[in-house]
Amino acid sequence: MDFSTIDRSLLSLTRRHPPLPPDVLELSSSLLNLLSVNKDSNNNEANSNDASSPSVVTTHREYISGIQRLISFGGERWEPLAVGLCLAAHCIEHHVSSLCGHDAEQDGGVYAEGPRIPRVHPPSADDAADDPSLAAEMLSSESELFALLHSLPQTIHANIEHPEPRVRSLVARTVGAYASISTGLAVRILQGDGRQWDDNVQRSIQELQPKRREVHDAILKSLKFHFELKRPGAEAESSRDDDRDADDGTDDQPRLSKASDGALDDTTGWRALETNLHALAGYIDGCCVAPVADRDRNRIYPGSYLSEQSHLLAADNWFLSGLQYCSVTHVNRHVRAASSAVLRVIVTACKKCRAYELLLDSPFRTVVKESLNANLADNWSQVRMSGSVLCRTFVEALLMIYREQKEEEEEEEDLTEFELAMGDMVPMLLPRMCLNRFYLAQGVKLYSQDTWKIVFGGQQQQQQESEGVLEEGGLHSSENTRGGGGMGAVARNAAALCRYYSKMCDADNHAVREAACQGVAELAQKLGKHPLYAEYLSPHVTMLLQALLMCFHDESWPVRDEACLACGTFCLAYSEECAPELPTLFERWTEQLTDQIWSVREDAAVALGDAITAYGPDMMEKVLALIRKKLPAARDQPQMSREEYKRLQNDASAHTGNQLYSCGSLAPKLRKGGAGRIGCSSCALDRPKAPWEASDGCVYLIREICIRFADKDDTAREDVVIVDAVLMPIMTELADVCRLSHYPQSDDLRTTLWRQLPPIARALGKRRFKGMYLDLFIELLCKNIDDRFNCASQLSVHAAGQCAEELANLIGQGIFRGRLAEVGGAEAFDRVMEERKREHMAQQAAGGFVGAMQFSPFGPVAGVVR
Repeated sequence: MDFSTIDRSLLSLTRRHPPLPPDVLELSSSLLNLLSVNKDSNNNEANSNDASSPSVVTTHREYISGIQRLISFGGERWEPLAVGLCLAAHCIEHHVSSLCGHDAEQDGGVYAEGPRIPRVHPPSADDAADDPSLAAEMLSSESELFALLHSLPQTIHANIEHPEPRVRSLVARTVGAYASISTGLAVRILQGDGRQWDDNVQRSIQELQPKRREVHDAILKSLKFHFELKRPGAEAESSRDDDRDADDGTDDQPRLSKASDGALDDTTGWRALETNLHALAGYIDGCCVAPVADRDRNRIYPGSYLSEQSHLLAADNWFLSGLQYCSVTHVNRHVRAASSAVLRVIVTACKKCRAYELLLDSPFRTVVKESLNANLADNWSQVRMSGSVLCRTFVEALLMIYREQKEEEEEEEDLTEFELAMGDMVPMLLPRMCLNRFYLAQGVKLYSQDTWKIVFGGQQQQQQESEGVLEEGGLHSSENTRGGGGMGAVARNAAALCRYYSKMCDADNHAVREAACQGVAELAQKLGKHPLYAEYLSPHVTMLLQALLMCFHDESWPVRDEACLACGTFCLAYSEECAPELPTLFERWTEQLTDQIWSVREDAAVALGDAITAYGPDMMEKVLALIRKKLPAARDQPQMSREEYKRLQNDASAHTGNQLYSCGSLAPKLRKGGAGRIGCSSCALDRPKAPWEASDGCVYLIREICIRFADKDDTAREDVVIVDAVLMPIMTELADVCRLSHYPQSDDLRTTLWRQLPPIARALGKRRFKGMYLDLFIELLCKNIDDRFNCASQLSVHAAGQCAEELANLIGQGIFRGRLAEVGGAEAFDRVMEERKREHMAQQAAGGFVGAMQFSPFGPVAGVVR
């Protein structure tokens, strides 16, 4: 079934197997024809400016009557019921926009995105009709709209616990639309905007209010029953009599969610609990449609959820305790996410209705705090995203309250508005907001970065970002930013932040450990080099360093990668504090330099370069000794032909019976130090390290040494300069090792060489490289770019061609071509340059650009925030 649009949902009925009854198919075809005629009629009316054409009203009546018939066919098959609810929700949302002046999309709505909540498209601007005569005709006493609205509560009540989850999801969407239109029409009458409606219409609107409250009572009754499911067999023991007191929610038994009637794990829906929560969220959001600007500051309009159901938010009520349990403790991720959605719409209702006391000092604030504490650190990205949406809404609400209530003479200029508004929640909330800016899931990461910019980003910083002066989303501090902005807030709460980061470095989820290492690296990079805030982080360096050292043993290579980079950054910022751990760090970096993953090897070389910058000549001697030892390792690589290598890779027996991994399954585990860890992808490698990988890591290390210390006038340290007497033997050995071809991975080693040789040449300078080092590699390069004999991999051929182009641009194409001609490579060079020219032209034609800056996705800069 496709519920993305109403047309597709109707068409889906014709494709069901076994086929639906003929009456259903005939009705579906009739409704599709009405939609087509209505679209054509709307186009004609737009051209004639006649928005009150009788054909449009007739079409609406027939369409709504068809929706009611479609819903009535849902007794034997669930498909007609689901499509009828989809059409009903769309129809009501259209009338909400045209009659009540309310657009759910503009007001935020309910965050319930995902595959389990079919998305009903909002009404388009072309469907809205603000003309009073058309509105009056739509709500005439003979309108089919009221017949639909009066029949929907019974349908909702009967299907709120439907066994089909798609039906329950659409019931939840319909509840929100029903609450929006019934409350919106009542508020328009109270505001005096319904004078064009006759007495019968206004009476019908008033009759909708008890039915709306009946819908709410049905949702609460179902919620209360599901809140009380604690163990297998609990449903049989639960009494569902109507005389049961809804306010008596006390129970001394432990809340253990172990029964779900068929859902035995935490990856599927929990019967109707999740969809009931979404229905409640839609109901609450629909009951807050009246704009705040039209209200008295001290009055809540009738129909507001907070005025009708204020007792639910009392400390001793079952609803608030159950909502906290579902949001924090429940084993099912969909339920936890849905609970956060309910909390968010209640926060929005408090903001709209100016019920500030519920957000400042109440049991409800405690529930929100506990929910944020759990959801922002949840193992599931879905729950973490829902918590992030709740976090932004809650923080924005408290910031608005603070700005309205603050007094100029009581302002503290050394604190940010966020710290003043959030109060005791800052040590809990700030670390989670910081870490989620690096989280692996792109939705969580980008949304959290935007939240950070909303909370801490001033207009001046946003302008500097757009001009390229500051990094996008960076952790910045400015004299013009109150309290130092985000950096000041982080510095003042460094203790809480470091404790949380250290704990997350040992989390079950490998994505969380990776994000924690990135966050630690950002602290070292930004706070460690700041003249005002470096001292705030200094007492916690040892704790953070121990957490990073633990991550060096992680089976997930991205975690090891991030820990490696972070340690190098810490050595740059806090060299004295890191000195006691330097022997251990050097051993770990050496292990990483020979890792099976190329990016881990490269970043280990970057970290060793940072260590040389931090500790000077002594570290330089150790690194040079390491290069001399590891660079020739490829000579020890066992001999193997390409055919043997392919047979080994394609051997079915070597890949049979292994663990299968799937996102969200209960089986795959990524371990850290031998302990079981939860993950959703396999980032673990258990094959032994190959000798050639040590030589490959040394190529990156040679690049780092040349870039940082080759030029005595532009070196990272004045007492460390790499001279030709030291570099020449190393480069000679590098060329000799890369000539080896007795093993199939030799092409991978040469690929690395051709990618790193241009930056090495630029660091050494044109004259120095051309005079001393070019001849070492020219013959090998010539052989690699000439692939006529098909003896090299395409990756190495392409890398060699790109290297030839960059070296020719550095040295001069004429000179470089002459050097290649000496070894018979002029013709191959011309062919390569022609191919590169065509590639550049294709890039430019596609809107790309040449010479794009390369960056590592694992560095602190990749996820930095303001």
